[in-house]
Amino acid sequence: MILNSVVNETLTLEKSLELSLAHSWIYANGGVCGLIVYNNGSTVVAYDRCSTVKGSGNSKVVVEGLEAVDPNTAAKWLLLDGSPTHLAECSLRRYQVRKQGNLYVITN
Repeated sequence: MILNSVVNETLTLEKSLELSLAHSWIYANGGVCGLIVYNNGSTVVAYDRCSTVKGSGNSKVVVEGLEAVDPNTAAKWLLLDGSPTHLAECSLRRYQVRKQGNLYVITN
C-alpha cells in the first residue's frame, strides 16, 4: 500500500525542456518515493515511483525503456498509462500535470 502524500511540485525550466520530445522522461522530487514524469507523445504524465506490489516495502521503480520496473520484485508497468504488465495488479499512482507557461506543475 502506498501512503498518501501531498504533491505540489513545479519542474525547473531545464527539467521541463527535457520533456519536449515524445517518450522522454525524468525523475523528479515529490510523492512518496519520488516521481517519474513522462511525455507519452500526446501529453505529459507523472507517476509515484513507489511499487504497487503488495509487500514490496515502497520499493522505488526505475525506468527501463518504455516501462517502469520494480527491481525487488521484477513487476513492470507501462509508462504510457501506468498500467501493470507483469506481476503487479494495480497501476502506478498517477498525479495531475498541467503546463504553466514553459513549466510543468504536478499536483494531486
